[in-house]
Amino acid sequence: MTQKTKSTKKKTGKPTPSILSINVCDTIIRDEKTRKVSLIGLFNTINAHSFPATHGLMHVYIAMTNGHGKYETEVRFVSLEDNHPIIGMRGEVNFNSLLDAVEINIEWRDIPFKKPGNYAIEVLCDKIPISSRKFRVIGMENIVPPTKGTEGV
Repeated sequence: MTQKTKSTKKKTGKPTPSILSINVCDTIIRDEKTRKVSLIGLFNTINAHSFPATHGLMHVYIAMTNGHGKYETEVRFVSLEDNHPIIGMRGEVNFNSLLDAVEINIEWRDIPFKKPGNYAIEVLCDKIPISSRKFRVIGMENIVPPTKGTEGV
């Protein structure tokens, strides 16, 4: 990663941002007084009853640092089987200094999944892949039932 960052800096004149975290959850709450973020219902697997499936609502929280200036940023869902983008969003992210921690909160609705498999959320800055977060989409037949005696736990 260090070598990639150095070559990117030479081409663009600015450093490539680093990802601190990519989280997938049901809800994100930000306390207006403290500005602290609470991620509610973190998950890395989507359970679908049948396919094609649509996931109704999720949030993606991304924290980045080590950037300086403005970056055209893209966040997208891709199928890892064929690297095909499913859905994405673009926007500008601005870092005032290398020490800034910029947070992105995206609410996604009705994300289509044609079939079960492995997927990823990818983050790109100025068209350069920065990081990704893998997750799975599975059918109900792949869910492991609880062990006897733990059903009510």
